[in-house]
Amino acid sequence: MNALRTRPWSTPVIIGAGLFVAVSGVMMFLGVHDPVEQAHEWIGVLFAGVILLHILNHWQGFTRYFSQRLALGMMGLVLLTVVGFIGVSATQEGGNPMMSVIHSIESSPLSEVAPLVDRDAGDLVSGLQAAGYLVSGPDATLGQIARDNGTQPRALFGLVFAAR
Repeated sequence: MNALRTRPWSTPVIIGAGLFVAVSGVMMFLGVHDPVEQAHEWIGVLFAGVILLHILNHWQGFTRYFSQRLALGMMGLVLLTVVGFIGVSATQEGGNPMMSVIHSIESSPLSEVAPLVDRDAGDLVSGLQAAGYLVSGPDATLGQIARDNGTQPRALFGLVFAAR
């Protein structure tokens, strides 16, 4: 299987892609999605492909792991964790709880969001308008404002949650 000759480049690519996927995954967990999310997905696909080539290149050594109890236990633990996350994410109640909070804020009127940031609703409206966004008033939601202005609601979060 060494005829693939991926050894000189597969490990450095795996390390680089792994670091990128780890950092971008943490950023997405913390709510930074644009433009990180698309890059995370594409680098993740590259990561999976290079891992497959790396395994094929090291097939003999890779198969030895299946005879070691510790390695089998770790692989089983990772598999159970992945299946658990997929199972939780597949339910309506699952997933990252912060996403529920973010969606609630996006769909709440500015008059309800204002107390969260210790500001007046009128202040939020004028701040968004000063930044160039069309805002109908304090009853508008961040989701509506984003749609009306052709942007993503999270793009408005920096303005709403910024220190005065």
